[in-house]
Amino acid sequence: MDVIRPDQILTLALFMAVLGLGWLVVKLNRGGLARRIAGNRRMALVEVAALSPTDRAMILRVDGREFLILRCRGEAPVLTALPEGGAPALPAQAAEGAA
Repeated sequence: MDVIRPDQILTLALFMAVLGLGWLVVKLNRGGLARRIAGNRRMALVEVAALSPTDRAMILRVDGREFLILRCRGEAPVLTALPEGGAPALPAQAAEGAA
């Protein structure tokens, strides 16, 4: 009595081939699929950083503007508009102290 029959091996091989082909299609069309899924959305979650097991900092882009959202357990979320053009410059005293 065989533990693994030839038809089981063939079924497994076909399943793995279909799975590999699906992975290859997704890998090759990654950009196109992301654009089709996202569509013309006005809001996008850009980044999420864990500050602690229950606290998060998130950057949300809405109509080209970015906002920082701080979410802490048991508190109302804090929303801050980020300046346009990236990260703000450091004040002169902080820049001198870092050097």
